[in-house]
Amino acid sequence: MQGFIFYTFVLMSSRFVVLLYCLLAFNPFFSQGIRWEEALKHDPKNVLSLDCSGQKWDSLPLEIFQFTNLKALDLSKNKLSQISEQFNCFQAIEKLDLGRNKFENFPLVICQLPHLKTLHLDRNQITLLPEQIADLQELEYLDLYANGIEQFGEGIFLLPALKVLNIEGVMYGTVFAKQFIARLPQTKVLIDPPCKCLD
Repeated sequence: MQGFIFYTFVLMSSRFVVLLYCLLAFNPFFSQGIRWEEALKHDPKNVLSLDCSGQKWDSLPLEIFQFTNLKALDLSKNKLSQISEQFNCFQAIEKLDLGRNKFENFPLVICQLPHLKTLHLDRNQITLLPEQIADLQELEYLDLYANGIEQFGEGIFLLPALKVLNIEGVMYGTVFAKQFIARLPQTKVLIDPPCKCLD
């Protein structure tokens, strides 16, 4: 009898694990991110991953600030050039994609997101990194591809968790590249082959 009970318990447990896997694998809240139009039909508190890419927004709709439990937010392929201070309501966010927008300045409000681990700002027009970037103490991946960063400041060197930094898409001199990489010994720096003509 005890053996039967144990076998039944194991069978039920394994089915629960399979069911949980299916929920995590196929539920849009846990995978690619639920699309904006669909998210508006749900309780904002239950949405953890939101895909707002390609909406052609030049500013964020007020409704987006209801989704305060977000872990991941994709705002890529829009026309954003700035972000309001309301953005700091996303205190739980870990992954943020702002690639392919129209930012000329690094959005300072991003530096108020303490748990941010992945930040995409590729294909914008940012030339200067603010000192406040040092506040992103959990940041592990920073994508600045094709931005033309001219001034990095000191903040970038004060990110203890940074594992990957992408600054490809812009040519730097050999001296700069060597010195820059040397100051980030724990970080994999993705950079185009430096040119002596810029030394």
